[in-house]
Amino acid sequence: MSQENFSKEQIVEKLNQLREEHAKLDKLSGELASKAVFTPQDETELNIVRRKKLRAKDMIAYLEHLLKNFD
Repeated sequence: MSQENFSKEQIVEKLNQLREEHAKLDKLSGELASKAVFTPQDETELNIVRRKKLRAKDMIAYLEHLLKNFD
């Protein structure tokens, strides 16, 4: 994704979507991590959620950088 291909409004929209997704993943991560009984499947799911959460955070940082340098 480069700023030449997207408008400022499209970047802001995607940024808002990613922030919402990150918040949902953060909540899910907390719920999984706080389970009283933690199965191997829970651990796998938690690792997947954490990777998705990190990917969203990285993309948020990238889009924020694009916005700062837009124009």
